[in-house]
Amino acid sequence: MRHAWEPNLKTTTISNDDYEQIANRDESHFFDMKAHAVSGRSVQKITAAFSNADGGELIIGIRDKGTGLSVDDRWEGIEDIEQLNGHIQALFEVKPALDVRYEFLKRDGIAGYALRAMVEKGTQVCSTADGTIYVRKGAQSLPVREPERIQQLNFSKGAVSFEDTVLPQLPTEQIVESKEIATFLADYSPKTDPLEFALNQNLLDFRGNRASLLHCYFTRLPVR
Repeated sequence: MRHAWEPNLKTTTISNDDYEQIANRDESHFFDMKAHAVSGRSVQKITAAFSNADGGELIIGIRDKGTGLSVDDRWEGIEDIEQLNGHIQALFEVKPALDVRYEFLKRDGIAGYALRAMVEKGTQVCSTADGTIYVRKGAQSLPVREPERIQQLNFSKGAVSFEDTVLPQLPTEQIVESKEIATFLADYSPKTDPLEFALNQNLLDFRGNRASLLHCYFTRLPVR
Protein backbone atom coordinates (compact mmCIF):
# COMPACT_ATOMS: atom_id res chain seq x y z
CA MET A 1 0.00 0.00 0.00
CA ARG A 2 1.37 3.41 -0.98
CA HIS A 3 0.51 6.45 1.08
CA ALA A 4 0.00 10.03 -0.11
CA TRP A 5 3.27 11.02 1.57
CA GLU A 6 5.20 8.38 -0.43
CA PRO A 7 5.64 9.98 -3.86
CA ASN A 8 8.66 7.82 -4.77
CA LEU A 9 9.95 4.61 -3.27
CA LYS A 10 13.55 4.88 -4.41
CA THR A 11 15.84 2.00 -3.47
CA THR A 12 19.62 2.29 -3.65
CA THR A 13 21.82 -0.79 -3.47
CA ILE A 14 25.09 -0.19 -1.64
CA SER A 15 28.22 -2.34 -1.62
CA ASN A 16 29.44 -3.96 1.58
CA ASP A 17 32.33 -1.48 1.64
CA ASP A 18 29.86 1.41 1.42
CA TYR A 19 27.78 -0.13 4.18
CA GLU A 20 30.79 -0.47 6.50
CA GLN A 21 31.69 3.15 5.83
CA ILE A 22 28.17 4.27 6.77
CA ALA A 23 27.94 1.98 9.79
CA ASN A 24 31.27 3.20 11.15
CA ARG A 25 30.47 6.90 10.82
CA ASP A 26 30.34 8.85 14.04
CA GLU A 27 27.21 10.76 14.88
CA SER A 28 27.83 14.45 14.30
CA HIS A 29 26.29 17.84 13.60
CA PHE A 30 25.24 16.50 10.19
CA PHE A 31 24.67 12.78 10.78
CA ASP A 32 22.64 10.48 13.01
CA MET A 33 21.91 6.78 12.90
CA LYS A 34 19.17 4.89 14.73
CA ALA A 35 17.84 1.34 15.06
CA HIS A 36 14.42 0.50 13.64
CA ALA A 37 12.92 0.73 17.14
CA VAL A 38 13.43 4.53 17.18
CA SER A 39 10.15 6.31 17.91
CA GLY A 40 8.40 8.66 15.51
CA ARG A 41 8.87 11.42 18.08
CA SER A 42 12.64 10.91 17.99
CA VAL A 43 12.61 10.92 14.19
CA GLN A 44 10.82 14.27 14.27
CA LYS A 45 13.18 15.61 16.92
CA ILE A 46 16.32 14.75 14.94
CA THR A 47 15.07 15.88 11.53
CA ALA A 48 13.56 19.13 12.84
CA ALA A 49 16.87 19.83 14.60
CA PHE A 50 18.75 19.28 11.32
CA SER A 51 16.38 21.62 9.49
CA ASN A 52 16.73 24.30 12.16
CA ALA A 53 20.54 24.07 11.96
CA ASP A 54 22.47 23.27 8.78
CA GLY A 55 20.71 20.19 7.42
CA GLY A 56 21.76 16.59 7.93
CA GLU A 57 21.27 12.91 7.27
CA LEU A 58 19.41 10.31 9.35
CA ILE A 59 19.68 6.57 8.73
CA ILE A 60 17.21 4.18 10.36
CA GLY A 61 17.88 0.46 10.45
CA ILE A 62 21.53 0.28 11.52
CA ARG A 63 22.36 -0.20 15.18
CA ASP A 64 24.73 2.18 16.90
CA LYS A 65 28.41 1.35 17.37
CA GLY A 66 27.85 1.60 21.10
CA THR A 67 26.00 -1.72 21.07
CA GLY A 68 29.35 -3.51 20.78
CA LEU A 69 28.02 -5.66 17.93
CA SER A 70 30.07 -6.41 14.84
CA VAL A 71 29.47 -4.27 11.77
CA ASP A 72 27.51 -7.04 10.04
CA ASP A 73 25.36 -7.70 13.10
CA ARG A 74 24.44 -4.03 13.33
CA TRP A 75 22.58 -4.23 9.99
CA GLU A 76 18.98 -4.89 11.03
CA GLY A 77 17.83 -5.88 7.57
CA ILE A 78 14.22 -4.71 7.82
CA GLU A 79 12.35 -7.28 5.79
CA ASP A 80 9.50 -5.17 4.45
CA ILE A 81 9.69 -1.46 3.64
CA GLU A 82 6.11 -1.20 4.95
CA GLN A 83 7.68 -1.50 8.41
CA LEU A 84 9.29 1.91 7.79
CA ASN A 85 6.05 3.69 6.89
CA GLY A 86 5.61 5.00 10.43
CA HIS A 87 9.06 6.59 10.34
CA ILE A 88 8.35 8.21 6.97
CA GLN A 89 5.01 9.51 8.21
CA ALA A 90 6.80 11.05 11.21
CA LEU A 91 8.94 13.08 8.78
CA PHE A 92 5.80 14.63 7.33
CA GLU A 93 4.36 15.54 10.72
CA VAL A 94 7.10 18.14 11.32
CA LYS A 95 5.68 21.65 10.80
CA PRO A 96 6.30 23.59 8.63
CA ALA A 97 7.10 20.82 6.16
CA LEU A 98 10.69 19.64 5.96
CA ASP A 99 12.70 19.95 2.79
CA VAL A 100 13.54 16.24 2.83
CA ARG A 101 14.40 13.45 0.42
CA TYR A 102 14.39 9.83 1.46
CA GLU A 103 15.38 6.51 0.01
CA PHE A 104 15.66 2.89 1.04
CA LEU A 105 19.11 1.35 1.29
CA LYS A 106 19.70 -2.28 0.39
CA ARG A 107 23.00 -4.10 0.81
CA ASP A 108 24.42 -5.97 -2.14
CA GLY A 109 23.63 -9.66 -1.58
CA ILE A 110 22.22 -9.10 1.93
CA ALA A 111 18.52 -9.20 2.77
CA GLY A 112 16.57 -6.29 4.18
CA TYR A 113 16.39 -2.51 4.04
CA ALA A 114 17.33 0.64 5.91
CA LEU A 115 15.84 4.12 5.52
CA ARG A 116 17.94 7.16 4.68
CA ALA A 117 16.45 10.66 5.12
CA MET A 118 18.38 13.69 3.85
CA VAL A 119 17.16 16.96 5.36
CA GLU A 120 18.06 20.33 3.87
CA LYS A 121 18.61 23.43 5.97
CA GLY A 122 15.17 24.97 6.42
CA THR A 123 14.08 28.49 5.59
CA GLN A 124 11.63 28.49 8.51
CA VAL A 125 11.84 27.29 12.10
CA CYS A 126 10.41 23.76 12.34
CA SER A 127 8.83 22.05 15.32
CA THR A 128 7.76 18.52 16.14
CA ALA A 129 4.08 17.54 16.20
CA ASP A 130 3.86 18.53 19.87
CA GLY A 131 5.18 22.02 19.09
CA THR A 132 8.71 21.59 20.49
CA ILE A 133 11.57 23.28 18.64
CA TYR A 134 14.94 21.53 18.44
CA VAL A 135 18.28 22.55 16.99
CA ARG A 136 21.31 20.41 16.18
CA LYS A 137 24.43 21.10 18.23
CA GLY A 138 27.25 18.68 17.57
CA ALA A 139 25.83 15.17 17.87
CA GLN A 140 22.83 16.29 19.95
CA SER A 141 19.34 17.53 19.11
CA LEU A 142 18.63 20.09 21.81
CA PRO A 143 15.30 21.74 22.69
CA VAL A 144 14.93 25.49 22.29
CA ARG A 145 12.34 26.80 24.74
CA GLU A 146 13.39 30.33 25.67
CA PRO A 147 11.43 32.95 23.68
CA GLU A 148 14.61 34.95 23.07
CA ARG A 149 16.41 31.97 21.53
CA ILE A 150 13.40 31.08 19.39
CA GLN A 151 13.28 34.67 18.17
CA GLN A 152 17.01 34.58 17.34
CA LEU A 153 16.45 31.37 15.39
CA ASN A 154 13.65 33.04 13.43
CA PHE A 155 15.95 35.97 12.69
CA SER A 156 18.72 33.62 11.49
CA LYS A 157 16.28 31.92 9.12
CA GLY A 158 15.02 35.22 7.77
CA ALA A 159 11.48 34.12 8.60
CA VAL A 160 11.11 37.19 10.81
CA SER A 161 13.10 40.40 10.52
CA PHE A 162 14.47 42.24 13.53
CA GLU A 163 12.80 45.42 12.30
CA ASP A 164 9.36 43.79 12.31
CA THR A 165 9.52 42.58 15.88
CA VAL A 166 6.44 43.69 17.80
CA LEU A 167 6.76 45.59 21.09
CA PRO A 168 3.29 45.36 22.65
CA GLN A 169 4.39 47.10 25.86
CA LEU A 170 5.45 50.32 24.09
CA PRO A 171 2.95 53.21 24.36
CA THR A 172 1.69 54.65 21.07
CA GLU A 173 2.53 58.15 22.29
CA GLN A 174 6.21 57.28 22.61
CA ILE A 175 6.31 56.81 18.86
CA VAL A 176 3.97 59.44 17.43
CA GLU A 177 5.26 62.16 19.78
CA SER A 178 8.93 61.29 19.40
CA LYS A 179 11.47 63.94 18.43
CA GLU A 180 12.73 61.79 15.56
CA ILE A 181 9.35 61.62 13.83
CA ALA A 182 8.65 65.30 14.45
CA THR A 183 12.01 66.24 12.89
CA PHE A 184 11.46 63.97 9.92
CA LEU A 185 7.89 65.18 9.25
CA ALA A 186 8.91 68.84 9.44
CA ASP A 187 10.25 68.54 5.87
CA TYR A 188 7.94 65.75 4.71
CA SER A 189 5.58 66.40 1.81
CA PRO A 190 2.63 66.30 1.83
CA LYS A 191 2.08 67.35 5.43
CA THR A 192 1.16 64.22 7.36
CA ASP A 193 -0.21 63.61 10.83
CA PRO A 194 2.33 61.67 12.97
CA LEU A 195 -0.22 58.97 13.85
CA GLU A 196 -1.22 58.51 10.21
CA PHE A 197 2.45 58.35 9.22
CA ALA A 198 3.24 55.75 11.89
CA LEU A 199 0.36 53.56 10.71
CA ASN A 200 1.26 53.92 7.02
CA GLN A 201 4.89 53.02 7.67
CA ASN A 202 3.93 50.02 9.84
CA LEU A 203 5.48 51.52 12.95
CA LEU A 204 2.10 50.78 14.54
CA ASP A 205 -0.56 48.27 13.63
CA PHE A 206 -4.10 49.36 12.85
CA ARG A 207 -5.11 49.00 16.52
CA GLY A 208 -2.42 51.46 17.52
CA ASN A 209 -1.25 49.34 20.43
CA ARG A 210 1.66 47.36 18.99
CA ALA A 211 4.89 48.96 17.92
CA SER A 212 7.60 47.73 15.57
CA LEU A 213 11.27 47.77 16.51
CA LEU A 214 11.82 49.86 13.40
CA HIS A 215 10.97 52.98 15.40
CA CYS A 216 13.92 52.31 17.70
CA TYR A 217 16.42 53.27 15.03
CA PHE A 218 14.13 55.25 12.77
CA THR A 219 15.61 54.92 9.27
CA ARG A 220 15.63 57.61 6.66
CA LEU A 221 12.75 57.42 4.25
CA PRO A 222 12.72 59.19 0.89
CA VAL A 223 11.09 62.62 1.11
CA ARG A 224 8.33 62.97 -1.40
